[in-house]
Amino acid sequence: MRVSRRGFIGALGGAAGAAALARRRLATADVASQDLERWATPEESWVPSICQQCPGGCGLLVRTLDGQVAGLRGNPHHPVNRGALCPKAFGALQLLYDAKRLRGPLVRDGQRGRFRPIAWDEALGLVTKRLGELRAKGLAHTVAILGGQYRGSRDTLFKRFAEAYGTPNYIRVRCLHPEEPALAHRLMQGVTTPLGYDLAGARCILSFGVGLLESWLGPVNASLAFARLRGGDGPRGRLIHVDPRRSQTAVKADRWVPIVPGTDGILALGIANALIREGLYDRDFVSEHTFGFDDWTDARGQRHAGFRDVVLGEYGLLAVSRTTGVPVRTILEVARDLATLRPAVVIGERGPAYGRDDVHTRMAIHSLNALLGSIGVRGGLLVQGELPLAALPPAEQDDAAKRGFAQARIDGAGHGRYLLVSSAPQVLPERISSGEPYPVNALVLFATNPLANHPAKEEFARAFERVPFIVSFSPVLDESAARADLILPDSTFLERWQDDHVRHVAGFTCLSLARPASAPLHDTRDTGDVVLQLAKAVGGSVARSLPWESHEKVLHAGVRGLWQAGRGHVISTPAEESLQRVLERQGYWAPQFASYEKFWEALVARGAWWDPTELPVGRKALLTTPSGKFEFYSTLLRQRVEETLAREGNVAPFVTALGGRDRGDRLYLPAVPLREREEPSDFPLRLNTYRLVTRPLGGGGNQPWLLEQPAVHVRAAWERWVEVHPETAARVGVKDGEWAWVESPKGRIRLRAKLTAGTHPDVVNIPLFGGEGPSPNDLIANEADAFRGFGLLNTTRVRIGKA
Repeated sequence: MRVSRRGFIGALGGAAGAAALARRRLATADVASQDLERWATPEESWVPSICQQCPGGCGLLVRTLDGQVAGLRGNPHHPVNRGALCPKAFGALQLLYDAKRLRGPLVRDGQRGRFRPIAWDEALGLVTKRLGELRAKGLAHTVAILGGQYRGSRDTLFKRFAEAYGTPNYIRVRCLHPEEPALAHRLMQGVTTPLGYDLAGARCILSFGVGLLESWLGPVNASLAFARLRGGDGPRGRLIHVDPRRSQTAVKADRWVPIVPGTDGILALGIANALIREGLYDRDFVSEHTFGFDDWTDARGQRHAGFRDVVLGEYGLLAVSRTTGVPVRTILEVARDLATLRPAVVIGERGPAYGRDDVHTRMAIHSLNALLGSIGVRGGLLVQGELPLAALPPAEQDDAAKRGFAQARIDGAGHGRYLLVSSAPQVLPERISSGEPYPVNALVLFATNPLANHPAKEEFARAFERVPFIVSFSPVLDESAARADLILPDSTFLERWQDDHVRHVAGFTCLSLARPASAPLHDTRDTGDVVLQLAKAVGGSVARSLPWESHEKVLHAGVRGLWQAGRGHVISTPAEESLQRVLERQGYWAPQFASYEKFWEALVARGAWWDPTELPVGRKALLTTPSGKFEFYSTLLRQRVEETLAREGNVAPFVTALGGRDRGDRLYLPAVPLREREEPSDFPLRLNTYRLVTRPLGGGGNQPWLLEQPAVHVRAAWERWVEVHPETAARVGVKDGEWAWVESPKGRIRLRAKLTAGTHPDVVNIPLFGGEGPSPNDLIANEADAFRGFGLLNTTRVRIGKA
């Protein structure tokens, strides 16, 4: 066959092209092979982190594959949870990969509720401009920052920004305050730092409505302590749980004591009556370390009633039984258990208020710890040492900041009716709507959604309409963010630097530290970094007060104090920790690391520092009242009342909230007024709200795996329900599984009825967070608790009927 010159060249070119194509295909195949190999054997790492689904502070190990989060488990060396986790922790994966997360900043486009994307620099410029204008006009105090349930360095940054900028209105919207001392502890012991309940060392635990095993400050740590109570080396201990509802804690308890809602303090005083009358209280502790147990005479010669005579004279067991619904025999048996199973500890520090006389109720419950001598002993209440973090330099205030910061807070916290609280968010809607004591010109929302999770959500919605500029840091378009003018989405806790100061576990101090387990999946930022960027942009003394380049640098500066403290250790294996603990108890301590940078690297790699020596703390550190003793008669409370009366007169709102001057000495004693059972009315039932172990704070609507977890006591999941006693349901013609109306003076909601004998006949129970369907907040009146600043969640009267 003859081949022309043109054909030969063409064939040669075709062959060359084929060869080139073959080479490209081989190269592509080689790359694909490498990708397949990398996919089949990804780089795996386990990154220490901290669960932020509740205030428990459990340590995590996050599994990443090629830098992508693929799973998690408990950190076996973390002292809070020792590798154990509750279901909420695993919802963090759905929180991270939630399809509804915002992809980046949004700015209002026309009317509120409509948005368009905006670049970060432009968004921060808008905030800086508004903050600068208000400050230049002398209106820095009209900026309000609303924060939810968080603690540690983010709280420090917001607080510091507010102080340097010049607004007193850094207000926390929450009902749990783990970093603050409980009010009863402050008034009766004078402490300024939180006390820890040593559950692991107790032989008997009496809980008044505290969901130890499902929804308290640390349900995982409490569950580990409960396991020791039941299966430790010593005799089996007892858990006694007082609650109108048979909760998960009640089911696990050795004894469940059903009670009429709102009468917990009266029951505590009945138990005190039995302890005193039968001589079962700790006479040595009471005689040496308490004030106000017996009648006493002051310096002016005035005679005052003592706790003993008030309890014996007014809280007889028959009267207490009639009011609380608890049999006399049960009261006696509980008192005897507490007296014989020592050490014993009594817990009355749940989140929501017990009722309208909440402060005296909590004092009555806490008085049992004094009668049992459980103050400052293992198995009782212990003082939690302060974390030895390096002190940051004081925030600098220029003249504008001083003028603004000196203004009255918009929520009135620290004054008047709310004298004893640090934040009073319940009154915010009314104050913002009325413009009193001044208008709010800018509102910042972080980790809170009051338009969904607050009893005053309708009032908050109307108040938001009065605020010209609202900024939200929400990572999703929740109900409150939807009313904002600008959204600067926060990264999830698996994508940012974070710390946690654990204060609720007795016996040790602990700081957890976590680096990002993953780069941000979207165009989001750590809010800590954003606060620092805003401070720098505002400039002047605000910038000088927050000089750090990043949130990581803030943590690096504070943690240096741990290395310099000369005590404590970065967590390690149990064997190493046991040796360190023995040596430190004997007075020997040697640094683990030669330099601070080595210490920092190890802390980041392992996830926590703690001081596990568990050295006993003298009772002096726990009793810092004017008398230097545990005060049944609170002289601190009396000081506050007398100062308030001198300043405001006999109609002082704070004194009125306490019960009024007519109560005399009982105003300062743990004395809860006895009252007869309420007569049936148009709303004969009491609404009781509660939290499930499978529901994170805020609800978890973007974590469907948690919503799918069944509430086994009523065989329900996904949706909300109302729990009704069978006798109550029969009276209104409602059957198990049927739709029912629950109605209060505020409104009504339609829920599926779940009949259970595990509730008081005069009570209906509705889970507070999570689940599809209407919220109990649609029923709860906007009634503020003067001593916690939050709403009264469990005092609402309701009725139920067939839908």
